[in-house]
Amino acid sequence: MIKKVDVLIWQGDLEVREDYLCVERDYNIYLNNKKIGEGISASPNYLRELGVGYAVSQGYLKGWEVRDVSVEDNRILVDGERDKGDNNSNREEIKLSLSTILKVMEDMFKDKKVWELTGATHWASLYNLEGERIVSIEDIGRHNAVDKVIGYSVLRDIDLKDKILVSSGRQSYMMISKGVNANIPVVISKSPPMDRGVELARRSNLILIGFARGDRFTVYSGCDRILFKG
Repeated sequence: MIKKVDVLIWQGDLEVREDYLCVERDYNIYLNNKKIGEGISASPNYLRELGVGYAVSQGYLKGWEVRDVSVEDNRILVDGERDKGDNNSNREEIKLSLSTILKVMEDMFKDKKVWELTGATHWASLYNLEGERIVSIEDIGRHNAVDKVIGYSVLRDIDLKDKILVSSGRQSYMMISKGVNANIPVVISKSPPMDRGVELARRSNLILIGFARGDRFTVYSGCDRILFKG
């Protein structure tokens, strides 16, 4: 994900130093040999997860409809078939405690090793409702990071209906739609949402928290399902 380069730094004087850059590659994603994503610029890690997560987060498949995925050069090949399985979400039944939110906020910035070296990545993480981290993945793109976490979960049979998706990126309509399509009930971000993202979260009964930094956060959707006491 990173490579070293020599750079010239001016900081009152000139100095040659070794620096780190994020590696960037372009990928095409196929579903049943039909291209559904072209020229996606991403970090070259968790590529199977990227393909599966993209297919699910874009609404092409539900998690249980994915049959296989492989990578050939810059082509990510997903195999799956739509069925009429259960697509019901229990988002409106999910409650989130203040203690869980604070536990997630305390942990969410940890272990971001590529960002610490380069300052050039976004990240997404998955937590359970007790605030325990399941996985965290970095990528040069905020959309990719979320797709990779979703794909990671699908490929490992992790049920997303009672999980928390945490992201470093702004929560636009497209970002919130990823959580909705993957049946995720809670999204927390260190960044703010956009107006259409909030509208979609409210229509979809999704708990949306933004500006989760330090000792504060802002609730944009699902306020009545957050347990501030007890």
